[in-house]
Amino acid sequence: MYSVEYGTKNIVFKIERKAKLKNTYINVDTDGVLVKTNDTTTIEDINEMVSNKSAWISKKLDIFKAIAINKDISTGSRLYYMGKSYYVEIIQNETAADISINFTHSKFHITTPLKYTDAELNNAIENFYKQKAVEKIIPLTKKWAKIMEVVPEHISFRYNKNRWGSCSSTNRISFNYHLVKLSSSLIEYVVIHELAHITFENHSKDFWKLVHKHLSDYKIKEDKIRVFEKLV
Repeated sequence: MYSVEYGTKNIVFKIERKAKLKNTYINVDTDGVLVKTNDTTTIEDINEMVSNKSAWISKKLDIFKAIAINKDISTGSRLYYMGKSYYVEIIQNETAADISINFTHSKFHITTPLKYTDAELNNAIENFYKQKAVEKIIPLTKKWAKIMEVVPEHISFRYNKNRWGSCSSTNRISFNYHLVKLSSSLIEYVVIHELAHITFENHSKDFWKLVHKHLSDYKIKEDKIRVFEKLV
């Protein structure tokens, strides 16, 4: 195992050598970081390459860590909510008819019947996210719609694997309810982004000027939100 320093992080990686390889490649997945190269590449060259790619590697590792957090939910696992991950405690109750979720700002308390399926548990978690999205995002959208002097025709919520939000040509805005996994500042960026589409349908220069007017650091928000894209 080898490693390089990246800020306060220590990026650990393995090296796999194959004589026929002409170039050096860096692979990041759930198993960690693997550098594939030939027999002649020096450790110094590899370290330099990993160091140069440290920002990209760090983001990839965060993504795979986030994916792992949201799988195989059981006591001790974690779920994302409002930009942070929280421990899950599953409490089986023989009198419970359905699965209920109570978030206490430090932990997810999930009460279940003695027998339940993974599908039922996942459905309860999805309903929790959907409920919280409605509670938090509708008031925020109304607030920013007033500031931006636009009127959304309708606001809805649904799961979308590829988008955080969308705005139709008839000004109907749809938000991915998994948005509540993100921090409040990133949620705000998505809200402003979609409301700006009521004024400008495409991503023209004028569109981005409008977004910048209301959120001057929107580019930083975009970079941060990409880290979470594999969560939805």
